[in-house]
Amino acid sequence: MKVLGFSAGGTGRQGNVDRMVKAILDKCGHDAEFVKLTDLNFSGCKGCVALCARPQVCQLADDAQPYYEKLKRADAVVLGTPVYMGTMASTAAAFIERFFGYRHVDFPIAGKPFVTVVAGAMQIDSAIAELHRVLGMFQVRVLDMVPYRSTVPPCFRCGRHKECEIGGLYMMLGEAAKQLTITQDMFRRWEDDPATAAAIDAAAAKLQKIVPDEPRERPATDFVWHIYVHAVYGRCCRDRSP
Repeated sequence: MKVLGFSAGGTGRQGNVDRMVKAILDKCGHDAEFVKLTDLNFSGCKGCVALCARPQVCQLADDAQPYYEKLKRADAVVLGTPVYMGTMASTAAAFIERFFGYRHVDFPIAGKPFVTVVAGAMQIDSAIAELHRVLGMFQVRVLDMVPYRSTVPPCFRCGRHKECEIGGLYMMLGEAAKQLTITQDMFRRWEDDPATAAAIDAAAAKLQKIVPDEPRERPATDFVWHIYVHAVYGRCCRDRSP
């Protein structure tokens, strides 16, 4: 059984979202692959719907493209995002936007088990709602979701919190934010929160119980269409205008 894990966690570090997704993969007991979306060079959907309609998978050639076919065939998916501006990160949104390839005539990923992970300093509920709303458009089955309220705003890293009155830290603490000295122990980790650790274990346990579907043969016409697309469009509309 194959489980794919995707994280839109911040670049250049292994943040809470990355580690939460990895922990679920490690504990689920299945063959698993972790993908950090912010390490990939890719965009959102560019509207080349004639290319993805027949194969029912995104054909836009970039770093993310191979994972759409993998996701289509995977037995389960773990998808994590931080909270940016009260919603999911744009990296996660762009990745999901290209699920549109799965939305022609029928839903080839309908019923596929997903575990979602959302972590942020504040406004986490609105991010969860938006993530699940968009996933619902593809009729996936959200098996479980794991939230983590870190109370760690980006201001902890930006270095200008003592002069800022518009950031998350000022919203949380008011004038006291300007007097705050940021120390390493203030960067909360999900591993130190018993409720979140228990939720990680519970989500992994649900994945352990999944019985994979019988393998489905890909129709021969899909392969013919794939060859046609690459022959006619080369790099699959990389240089096409939106």
